[in-house]
Amino acid sequence: MLLALLAALTAAASQARVPTLVDPAALQTADIVLHTSRTAQARVVVLATASPYAHVGLIERAGDRVYVVEAVQPVQRTPWAAWRERGLGGRVTVLRHRGLDDARRTAVITAAKRHLGRPYDLYFAPGDDRIYCSELVRLAYAAVGVELGESTPAAALGLHTAPVQALLRRRWRAHPSCAGAPTLAACMPALERLEIVTPVSLRRDRQLTLVASDYPAALR
Repeated sequence: MLLALLAALTAAASQARVPTLVDPAALQTADIVLHTSRTAQARVVVLATASPYAHVGLIERAGDRVYVVEAVQPVQRTPWAAWRERGLGGRVTVLRHRGLDDARRTAVITAAKRHLGRPYDLYFAPGDDRIYCSELVRLAYAAVGVELGESTPAAALGLHTAPVQALLRRRWRAHPSCAGAPTLAACMPALERLEIVTPVSLRRDRQLTLVASDYPAALR
């Protein structure tokens, strides 16, 4: 009990020291940035994961310019200001892997940029011919031998909540896992077996350090 209390107090103190101003001049290549997108799918991700983080990308510095390499439609390189503006309230959380030198940080971004132009994976399906946002981050870091995030069975992500079901009713017929299924109900077991890397699983990865966030402390 005492150890748990000490751990909680240490974590709270650490959170209190995190800068609440996200300064683009302080961002480093391969930093991981998360925000709350405004799309209908993002609202479902927030509900399914019980987290404000619906989207994630990777920072690339090019001289004085800052970009986010992100998996949207398609995978692209977005100027920092435009990326930040897309998020709800302009809020951002920044994570950093402190074990990488400059060469490995560059290698992370090089790996991510190999996927530029690749279609977005609307279905979170296996394989990387199409890519979703947190999958891109995980693949890029895997290229330098770092495994980030955890794969979560879709069954644990609130698939049966009303907003998720409404989205699935619009999409299930085109989902690769539903090929040949006569109804959404018949396809649900296959959908529940999908393994998904969520943005919040990256936020919780202990290899990453929270370096800045202008989210309220309780939501970081």
